Amino acid sequence: MNGDGEASADAAEPLAPSARAAYRLSLAPALLLIALCLLATWKLAVGGRIIARGDLLLYFYPLRDFAAQAVREGRLPLWNPYTFMGAPFLANSQVGFFYPFNVALSWLPVEQAVSLNIVLHLLLAALTAYALGRLGFRFGRVASLASGAAFGLGGYLGAQIEHLNQLQVLAWMPLLVLWVIHPLADRRDALKRVAALAGVLSLQILAGHTQSLYIAGVTAGLAALACVVWPEHGSVRERAQRLMPLIVLAFGAALAVLLCAAQLAPTLELSRESFRSGGLPFNEAGAFSWRPWVIARALLPTYGDPLFAEYVAYLGAAGLALAALGAINALRTHQRALLPLVLLAAGFVLALGVVTPLFNVLYKALPGFALFRAQARWLAMFALGAALLIGAGVQALSAGIDKRDARRWLAACVVLLGMLTFGVWLGARISPEAEYATLPARWVMLGWAAGALAVVAAVAAVPLLRRRGAAAGLFVTLLVVELLVAAQFQPYARAADASVLRELRPATAHLLAESPSTPGGFPRKAPLPLYSQNGRILALSGLFFDPGDKPEQELIFAGALSPDEIYDRLIASKHKEILSPNLSLYYRLPGVDGYDGGLLPTRRFVEFTQQFAGNASKDGRLREFLKTVPDMHWLGQMGVRTVIADKTQDVFIEGIFYDLLFTTPLTQAREISLQPYESTAIGLVFGLPGARAGETVGRLELTFLGELTQTFAIDAPSDAPADGFHTVLSWHDRRTPLSARFFPANAAQGLVLRGITLIDARDKSYLSQIAYADALVRLVHSGDVKIYGLIGDATARAFLREDPLRRVLIRDESPERLSVSFDEPLDKAGTLVLRDACYPGWVARVDGAITPIECADILFRSIKLPAGAQSAMLSYEPQSVRIGLWLSALGIGLWLALALLAWRYRPAPLSSMPNTTPSTGRR
Repeated sequence: MNGDGEASADAAEPLAPSARAAYRLSLAPALLLIALCLLATWKLAVGGRIIARGDLLLYFYPLRDFAAQAVREGRLPLWNPYTFMGAPFLANSQVGFFYPFNVALSWLPVEQAVSLNIVLHLLLAALTAYALGRLGFRFGRVASLASGAAFGLGGYLGAQIEHLNQLQVLAWMPLLVLWVIHPLADRRDALKRVAALAGVLSLQILAGHTQSLYIAGVTAGLAALACVVWPEHGSVRERAQRLMPLIVLAFGAALAVLLCAAQLAPTLELSRESFRSGGLPFNEAGAFSWRPWVIARALLPTYGDPLFAEYVAYLGAAGLALAALGAINALRTHQRALLPLVLLAAGFVLALGVVTPLFNVLYKALPGFALFRAQARWLAMFALGAALLIGAGVQALSAGIDKRDARRWLAACVVLLGMLTFGVWLGARISPEAEYATLPARWVMLGWAAGALAVVAAVAAVPLLRRRGAAAGLFVTLLVVELLVAAQFQPYARAADASVLRELRPATAHLLAESPSTPGGFPRKAPLPLYSQNGRILALSGLFFDPGDKPEQELIFAGALSPDEIYDRLIASKHKEILSPNLSLYYRLPGVDGYDGGLLPTRRFVEFTQQFAGNASKDGRLREFLKTVPDMHWLGQMGVRTVIADKTQDVFIEGIFYDLLFTTPLTQAREISLQPYESTAIGLVFGLPGARAGETVGRLELTFLGELTQTFAIDAPSDAPADGFHTVLSWHDRRTPLSARFFPANAAQGLVLRGITLIDARDKSYLSQIAYADALVRLVHSGDVKIYGLIGDATARAFLREDPLRRVLIRDESPERLSVSFDEPLDKAGTLVLRDACYPGWVARVDGAITPIECADILFRSIKLPAGAQSAMLSYEPQSVRIGLWLSALGIGLWLALALLAWRYRPAPLSSMPNTTPSTGRR
């Protein structure tokens, strides 16, 4: 190499020993960052563990598994028939179907792919932050190492790993900022920069977390504005070049949109159908704002403090001290060095959301701001600014600070730590939230105190360190140690065994055994899921029960997992048992419910479910809003044939079990079919507000085997509770009741039948019945939860409106296609109703002729059929996907042309182009 550090013309000449040493030294920080990240995430990286809770379990595993199967089969997964009664799949940007990391890992089991994704993106975040410090702000290697460790291992990013796509987007944010602020040497460099920015933004778009993309875009915009407002030189022509960072960013963003059109076009179509189209109401947009009373504890390592993950943003005591030094140094050096401080301050204020008047202004004025509700996520910008300030602080220590500056820094650290101490105490006093109304646990505060004392002692010792760089090395060591200790309390350190996702629970095993959608049995996933014969599943159960094998799980895993990890395993077992949303997608079982939180569910789904679930969640999760089974009208409309519920509401009365899930209001005479059971009595549970003792509230007519009938008066007992009562009606010898007909004494009284059990008093045996008059319901599985089957044609998924009893056969079904046929041609025109979600892009062909699809009963599809029709085929053929693919192909061509032009173009240097990056110390 020559004296200027440029490469020798003789490329074949081997590197000199000094050059090889310099090369190894340049790689050392990156290798150290990789080692630190692997050490922090060892359970996921090399321990074979997975995270089986929260959004990873219920959202990302199902979505990534469904998408990965499509990648392996070489098809586009356009439609998801398993949640929300049908919904677009590819159009949901959170799927991240086109994201290269997701595609590359599709051949691994989904739990391994997700764990590896988490580790790789934490590594990527640390390395890109290192590159930003090194190349964007000209920090030395040690200072850049500190920035990378603070961002990749810091509190905010680690706390968000359960939001996989959010982590994937934010991992690229430092590189985005780097390409904005890095100096442009000539026009060729500008072309390269447009291509680079388009590439990074495309990766962020395809990762699929829109709010994080929005935050990253605003961060890049602030960086570009900093280049405009704070140029490094001041000639007139140089000032004319100030807008170059903004121009390059704008062109890069436009090209990225074109590159990602295959994802963005169907997503835009979905956004028009989404319940969130037009933005969120003010109160929802302000939800999950950063709480002022948690700020102090949020900036300190959690050490097990149960802080809501969205609020975590710790830097550690060493990180706070270094950031303070970096801020002090920035305020009195070059203007561009203020950019990290601007990012930190802006992220801090924006994360507070509704607490600040700025939120109201941005909600009304800033495009796109009202689309998101978790305002605390602006802490991503805060985290990046803080990481850069930490690097600036280490850089200042590397350059050396005098005793006077050391005293000022010590005073600042003492004041800052005092403010945090007061903030923790005050927050516990003023918090309206019970979980933060007390001080953290003793060991948490001891950890904080130990870190604070070590940092204060180190700051005080800085003037005594004679060796150049010793202070920087000391503080980076403190920072890394503190971050590694805190990492043991991050979500990625609380990981269960990999089998927790794959093992079957009894209830799901029963459903899979009964379903034709999984030939060969789970975990094999059929590419053509034929589920129409079994109908949909409505899961109502909560998590208020203990799994029956809880003692066995605790015994088996006591030596391998921590108590928290065993707890997560038990909760995961319960989620799988009750088929929580979106596990129906993971098991390929058609569910009524779903969960998203982004553009899904659609507006039609929310409007439909609000008819029987009240003000249902905009995210789905109907089980949280349904206290009982909807009546048969709604079950039939949704095509429900299976209901899952727990036993927490059932009761034993006088040693007899009563199933209280299904109820029948007795506003008129109602008849209930009974499972035959030879018995001597019938036990009844009623709901009746204000029943008077001895009052006859109705009568019961039982029909027995042999067509015998007997009538009983239903009297409220003297000790009846205020909200209902229990009674037992007996006959003399063993008989087998077949049906029970109830006649209320007063239809307006509000009498409700809640439970029926046939009892044999001779041997104390009994058989619980289903108190449901609207349909024939049978208990088909009873374990930790109960599974009920609804029998009859009332829940048919496809039917003729004019002739509901006419048999309609569903054949040749796949997610994006199905065909129906009739046993004989229709003798007159009619309307075919399919209980699948109505959505743009579905095309119907009746006997080969294209026929319009209309929306029936708010949510579902209907097709007008002419007389003589024999069959109909429906296929999902969205124009948005076709247009998006063509635009993406055009974008790829333009990107390749731009890259080739940048490679071959040889312009003169832009002497007027300002040097947009300050030099704040040694390289």
